[in-house]
Amino acid sequence: MERLLPAEEARAFAEDVQWLEGRNNLTYLMDGWDDSQRRSIYGCMIAEVSEFPVVLGLEELTGIRGTTDNLVKVANKAIAKKSLDPKAIIAVCTDNPTMMLAFRRKWTNQHSWILAIHCFMHSINTIIGKIVSYPSVKKTITSNSQIVSFFNSSHYWGGQLEKICKENGVTRGLKTNTESRFYALILQALSVREHKISLMTLCVQDDAQQSQGGLTAVSKDVLATIFDVQRWQLTDQLIRVCKPLVDIIGDVESRDASLANCMLQLIWAHRQIKKLPHIPGDDSHFLRHAQKIVNAQFHEMNTDIHWLTLFLHPLCRKLAISNSPHSRKLDDAYKISLGIVLHWGWTKEMVTKLAADVKAYFHAQAPFQGGKGDRRDWWKSLLVNVTYHPLKAMAVKLFSIVPHAAEVKQFFSNLGGVQSVKRSRLTVSHMETLGMLWNHYTRQLHEAALAAGKSMCRKHAHMHTQPDGGIDVGQAEDLVKAFNWTPLPPNFNANLEGLEESTEEELDEELEKIGSLTPMGEGDGLDTTIPMEEVFDTSHLDSIRAGNAPLAIDEELNLHIENAGPRDKWDAASLMRSLGVS
Repeated sequence: MERLLPAEEARAFAEDVQWLEGRNNLTYLMDGWDDSQRRSIYGCMIAEVSEFPVVLGLEELTGIRGTTDNLVKVANKAIAKKSLDPKAIIAVCTDNPTMMLAFRRKWTNQHSWILAIHCFMHSINTIIGKIVSYPSVKKTITSNSQIVSFFNSSHYWGGQLEKICKENGVTRGLKTNTESRFYALILQALSVREHKISLMTLCVQDDAQQSQGGLTAVSKDVLATIFDVQRWQLTDQLIRVCKPLVDIIGDVESRDASLANCMLQLIWAHRQIKKLPHIPGDDSHFLRHAQKIVNAQFHEMNTDIHWLTLFLHPLCRKLAISNSPHSRKLDDAYKISLGIVLHWGWTKEMVTKLAADVKAYFHAQAPFQGGKGDRRDWWKSLLVNVTYHPLKAMAVKLFSIVPHAAEVKQFFSNLGGVQSVKRSRLTVSHMETLGMLWNHYTRQLHEAALAAGKSMCRKHAHMHTQPDGGIDVGQAEDLVKAFNWTPLPPNFNANLEGLEESTEEELDEELEKIGSLTPMGEGDGLDTTIPMEEVFDTSHLDSIRAGNAPLAIDEELNLHIENAGPRDKWDAASLMRSLGVS
């Protein structure tokens, strides 16, 4: 093993280096992780939209302060490991703790052509976290967790519940929560709601209500929770409010997602939550709390780079620029795009052509007419020379940026599977080798599957992407199906102190972390009380999701004349008098 493993690592390393050669639209991803030995480990990967990522390496910072300078050293060391030219990197994406924000700023100051992107999935998780901070919802989450903890820890009552579930056609078990992943709380709520009838059926039985023959009954607290009508109503409302956000995770956390996809999904989810009807029994204050949080975070996430990429989606140009009171305008498209290419070192001649392209593109004039859902493919297949139409080069680069750091989190999840009780003494170097080999082999299988024509829609172990546009009604349920259950530890006892139970104190601790996050200082700069509908004209959303390309100005005028209908009789003098004009 001492001879074979290094040889295999060297082979995979060489193939990774060769695969990276000639690639110029890469995104650098970095995230931190505490392993089972409580070591502070930072993982670095390189990725591109629609491509399998490459592991750059792991770096241990245990006993070392995670300062901005140390994170910059980690990043520079990681790209040097695979002999990667920094010029090949166009963006860096991390989550949003204060230290990561500072790292992004400092690293992009060193490499001015690199764009700094916040992890979109981390921001969605933050929205859900702030929504569930509502006091009555925190209690509901704790109660749901108590139900899950009791029945998953009791072999007898858990087995009885399983039998009744089979009779009722419920095939999935109660799901555990995952620390700091607030969307998991929604999956847990979905799981509990699906078991509602089975739980009620079980808990009305005499032996569940009172101890018989010295055998333990269901906990009185759990019984009270199950028969609490208000808790069921609030659980249902919590699911309805947060489901559009969970759908974003299912549809965006894929290797095909771009910055434009993220913004389009966020706008759609915002509209869905804004339109939620009030059902008898709903907490109207909670709904307003959730809508306020979503609107405020929308403004924080609506950055210049996200907006410009949305604008460059061929179906979204009229969504991005509209007559809405606070919509960005064509001048903003000029300023933002010119600011980007200034750092890319473009010549004055190229910039002049770019400005002309932006105007022609907005008006859907030649050669930028039409469009389709696959924005990157549309730009790549556009039959123009980038020398004369540099907007194509910019668009392809922007649509190559990976908008989230989910790949690194997935990599850590796989390393967590490698590290076990019997393999708890693996060094970080060994974990890096095993992780890199796992990633390398998985990429080979991925490429072989694509070559065989197999569908690769499902990109992550716990996420699904949908085949076409729109919010998938069954998406959240699919997340529940694939959500990994964490087994209870052997020493778990009956006092409900287990991995699955979330106390209000634990929730408060996680929510406090969110509250302490420094605002990104990006966004659209608007007041957070301004409705999203005053920023984007959402009347175009349904047309976009149907795949309809915008019309050129001449086509709109002709269509208006064609649809004018039969000519009626009128004269100018009487019409002016009716308008009060003498």
